[in-house]
Amino acid sequence: MESASNILIALDAGHGGSDNGASYGSRREKDDNLRLALETIPQLKAQGFQALCTRATDAFIPLADRAKLANEKDADLFISLHRAYFPSRSDEAHGVAGFIHATASLESSGKAAHMVLSALEDAGVQRITGISRGNHAVLRRAEMPAFLLELGFLSNETDNRLFDDNLTAYARAIAKGVSGFFELAFNEHAKPETASPPFEENEISDMQQLLEARYGFGLSPSGRFDRPTKKAVVIALQIELNGACDARIPVNGVIGPETLNAFRTIRPGDKSGFVALLQVLLILNGYEPGDVDGYFGPRTGTALRFFQRDHYLAPDGRAGLQTIMKLLQL
Repeated sequence: MESASNILIALDAGHGGSDNGASYGSRREKDDNLRLALETIPQLKAQGFQALCTRATDAFIPLADRAKLANEKDADLFISLHRAYFPSRSDEAHGVAGFIHATASLESSGKAAHMVLSALEDAGVQRITGISRGNHAVLRRAEMPAFLLELGFLSNETDNRLFDDNLTAYARAIAKGVSGFFELAFNEHAKPETASPPFEENEISDMQQLLEARYGFGLSPSGRFDRPTKKAVVIALQIELNGACDARIPVNGVIGPETLNAFRTIRPGDKSGFVALLQVLLILNGYEPGDVDGYFGPRTGTALRFFQRDHYLAPDGRAGLQTIMKLLQL
């Protein structure tokens, strides 16, 4: 029997950043998805599993990159966490459901979804509505058993109350179902480590986790804007330049002539991976651009002007090469 310590579970907190997912009043799906993911990671680790999350903060991660991260890390199971929504008759639309890809195996993805739903049935849900097939892009790209889990309807008040009241129980049920899928005994007495959360509790570590989730080059959270982090940001910049501008520059983490010549000024109103990197750099330098959502809005502009003013740059609210070099502390 395989040991849990050799098994990696990839949790995908659906939506994020500029993508709220479903909304109901002031409640946003992306927030609930992240809450559950961050609650589930320590429950999985308490059972001995390795675990990763596609996002640690309110960040926008493209669908292709979510499965890509799990594939590159050679994860053994991929679970995408969501909430459902129905625009009317909210009293009738309720309950928890699982989805597998249209071509997925019932013996792998189907079994994993079934085991988790069975565990959730005892964790305080209104009902389990079953497992369906679909053509979800985030599942289609996964190279391991994968399923999507919808933890109740955002448009149903009872589902919302149960989600809030039973969040820890839901996370524990997911860990129990995962254990069953891998035919491992579930330790009822295992308690998550409270002294070492799944992610470092400071913004720099969050940004390091975000960079690793988005680009996957082995960056570990240190809580410091150190040399590996600077190199990681430069690599991310080079990847974005090659993808968006067909720059064909070496992806080596070194600011050389090719990178300098390919760079373009980032301006208010832009929406791109370059803007997300600008927001990451502002946070790494201690400024507050708001969500890392890839959109250059007013809050990002204000943070950028404060940075420029504090570093004796023209506070024009545009991120030219000189500003980027200063943000990189080069």
